[in-house]
Amino acid sequence: MFFLGHMAWAYVWAWMFAGKLRGKLFIPAVLMLGVMPDVDLLLEDFGVVHHTFTHSLFFWFTLFAPFMLVSRRKVIPYFVAVVQHFAFGDFFVGKVMLFWPFSPLYFGFKLTMPSILGVTLEIAGLLLATGIIYLNGDLKRLLTVDTRNIPMFFPLFALLTSMLFLAVDWPLIPLVTYIGSSPLLTTLVLAHILLATFLAVSTAQGLRKLLKF
Repeated sequence: MFFLGHMAWAYVWAWMFAGKLRGKLFIPAVLMLGVMPDVDLLLEDFGVVHHTFTHSLFFWFTLFAPFMLVSRRKVIPYFVAVVQHFAFGDFFVGKVMLFWPFSPLYFGFKLTMPSILGVTLEIAGLLLATGIIYLNGDLKRLLTVDTRNIPMFFPLFALLTSMLFLAVDWPLIPLVTYIGSSPLLTTLVLAHILLATFLAVSTAQGLRKLLKF
């Protein structure tokens, strides 16, 4: 799954498990946690294989356990945000080492990217997240002039980096032609642009407050 879907579903799943914290989630953290398991992509030069230990339940439970002991229920939505990355998203469109280090087996359906099901999950996640963020009041909060929106820069940077990572080997004109040749790719690109625009506007609103203009 692309960062688009991981971020969107991270918000959806975190909201579902937030309980009384709905409306109080630190959304930049939720979105970033939604893509954090893919940090292994940055470690490939060190021999780390994608979809291995950073996509396991044990790895993230170990990292979150101290925070759960201290904050308990407050941490659960953030734990769910990161776990859904591989237990939901990558499980359906890929294969992950879900039970590392206890099992070296990979679990999942390993669909091609992009596939009809994969793109459907991405867009469904974005639409569902948009509906929830609007009804929950988070949309209004994230678009107000408020310094608390400055951290939205981090998921924006992560999303833009993932988009450039996919396009880095393509000259611009062939890339645009390639994208336009497939309705699935066109849909994905437009959805990425939509999410990136929202994150950019939210970040800009935070900076407006900071710089007072």
